[in-house]
Amino acid sequence: MMLDEALQAIGPVPLTLGILLLLVAAAYTHRIAAPKNVAMGKVGLDLETLQLPQSISPNIPYIGHVLGYVRGGHSYFSSLCTRTSLPVFTIRMAKVKMSLVKPELTRDLPKVRHLSLGPLVLQVFRRSLDLGEFSCLLLKEDDELSRKFAREISRLFREEFIPNRNLRKYVKEIDGYVHREVMAIEGGQKIFIEEWIFKTLVSALGKSLWGGDNGPFGDPEFVTHLRTFLMNMKRLNAPFDFMIDNKLLTSRRFVRERLEKFSFEEYVEKCGGGNTDAVGESFLGRVRALCLTHGAPVEGWTDYQLLLIAGLGPNVTATSTWMFHHLLADPELMVKVRKELDKFVKESEGSVDVADMSEACPLLLATWYEVLRFHGGFSLGRYVHEDTTLANKYLLKKGSYALAPLRPHHFDRQSWGPAAADFLPGRFLKEDGSLDELQRRKLRAYGVFGTLCPGRYLAVHMAMALTVRLLLAFDMTPLSGSHTLPHESKDTVAGLATPAFDVEVAMRKRDDIFQGVKIRFKSSRQAF
Repeated sequence: MMLDEALQAIGPVPLTLGILLLLVAAAYTHRIAAPKNVAMGKVGLDLETLQLPQSISPNIPYIGHVLGYVRGGHSYFSSLCTRTSLPVFTIRMAKVKMSLVKPELTRDLPKVRHLSLGPLVLQVFRRSLDLGEFSCLLLKEDDELSRKFAREISRLFREEFIPNRNLRKYVKEIDGYVHREVMAIEGGQKIFIEEWIFKTLVSALGKSLWGGDNGPFGDPEFVTHLRTFLMNMKRLNAPFDFMIDNKLLTSRRFVRERLEKFSFEEYVEKCGGGNTDAVGESFLGRVRALCLTHGAPVEGWTDYQLLLIAGLGPNVTATSTWMFHHLLADPELMVKVRKELDKFVKESEGSVDVADMSEACPLLLATWYEVLRFHGGFSLGRYVHEDTTLANKYLLKKGSYALAPLRPHHFDRQSWGPAAADFLPGRFLKEDGSLDELQRRKLRAYGVFGTLCPGRYLAVHMAMALTVRLLLAFDMTPLSGSHTLPHESKDTVAGLATPAFDVEVAMRKRDDIFQGVKIRFKSSRQAF
């Protein structure tokens, strides 16, 4: 059963799942590890003692749940969870069967076998990214070659984005690009928060991976079209092009053509100084080699780059944008956060180690965690490629999807207290003002199916570098006067919902002593 049937039945409806915090390892290929004594496939399953999750029917037969998602976005799955006492239940979106798992059973998800992410990624991104035939076959994971590719690409991402030595390299490169963009803002200049953050962070990350200013991310027009493209993925999932705004199709076409023109040979020439070996050892070079090793055609390289981009950028930009929206909406919080940050910079003599921020700026980190909790209402999911069990009690059927909506957990009063529906960064602080590690561990934004997103460290360090630079360099004043917090967009396909509208602010330069601050990652430990 394929989500295509649901899409064609009702129009521009993707399946809302996945995070990745930030990276394509969490949105492209991750396989789930489980204890070896769990039964494989149908062998060993006692069908007489297992029960199928109870089905919840929609008000309108066949398309009711699809319509509910169209109207409610991510929150629809969460609202279904609040209407029933069942710990797991099944819905159908057209002919697509999905088992929704509530918080009381999420602890059992890492033990579930025969789950994969590739087929789900295929359904979410195939239409919106306009993926080619071979890319679709690779993501289906129907054979051992594609399943091996999934394991290898996951390993590659862990090796690239978790070790401290690589974090140091990326923090230095990305902060250099961010610093340049911050310094380019003139006093009195007006910017739109989300637009500026997207272009700054995505450009910085893209340049660090795609050849600096000589690559496609060095072209402002490319980044503008990319933003239009990625911010409208849900609309691009329409089953027919005539249902899509021509502006969106133009932006997608521009991005694809630009990436196609930026061939690997051009990458070697412009960004590697003609050194093929050096480029081959780069992250992008190793991803390409892995794709080719598993039978991917050279002409399909654009698809794989787009999957990387879709997984790497949107979540960290959405979280960073919400961070500034909440700081602007709460002037008292802004003053306190800036006070601890100013003190940290002065005591560090102008050289900030990002790994020390959890101790030096606990309120800033608490605000970041509260953003993840408060806006972490998306759903994480996997495709079931063999009959399997959940909690040794429920049977998940082959060809269905397992979904874990996060809002019911992140807004659970038993976990977060009676004020769970309020934005309160202080819930992540102890009485002495230090970060509460036990509270942080309650967050589920980085994963519930086992291994956490390998890109979480890089994502947080990117966001902290941008936040530190912007807060130190400028005061921001909303042009409308008092700041109104935007509501969440219902059009986000995967990960944190973006703000439904952008806000324009006036930038006023602060004390020059903060302009030249150095941001580093020197510690042997990882922060956050």
